[in-house]
Amino acid sequence: MATPQLNHALFNQALVLIREGDMRRARALGFRDDELQSLSRLRASEIESLINEFPGVARFELDHDTFQAALRRINRDQNRDGLVNQCIRYGASVQMLATFFGLTPNDCSARRSLLGVPSRQGRLPMPDEATEHNAYHRWQTISDDPASPSAAEDIQGMLVLAEETELSLAVIWTLIKQWTLPEQARQKNVPAEDDEAVREGTL
Repeated sequence: MATPQLNHALFNQALVLIREGDMRRARALGFRDDELQSLSRLRASEIESLINEFPGVARFELDHDTFQAALRRINRDQNRDGLVNQCIRYGASVQMLATFFGLTPNDCSARRSLLGVPSRQGRLPMPDEATEHNAYHRWQTISDDPASPSAAEDIQGMLVLAEETELSLAVIWTLIKQWTLPEQARQKNVPAEDDEAVREGTL
């Protein structure tokens, strides 16, 4: 596609870059050095003639590789945002959101507010023995390696378990760490919920 408007934008941008001495970016617009020198010597009226009388001198085309890379980046960001929101709805703690997505307590609070998810206080309501037993056996079928410490990094698997058991993600994450690291986990108290923990500076 070639239009006077495109010519105008291209030449004006090139002239701005020439005046700023940024020849690398001026060349990146598609000009050779000799063309930039010629353009810099033209009077305003001559540039207007070039723009309007020779609309085909500049053409617009899409850089397909760059466009596809940009789309992939946007898609990754959208997928990440969707996963973060899903985790919040299923009761992920501030510590979980920081560990998996790098969110700060303020980020978590803002997201919860936008999603209409209330903040919680106090300690995590751990399940009774029968509920934990059922969750444990279901986790053995969900996880590829349920005995490995890396099982606690399977956020997608934990979401499935949270949906099926109606336990919060924070509780499930705690349970999985206890199942895979029983000795270490027994030495720790059940983690506090977000609001209390943030105030104490533990999350």
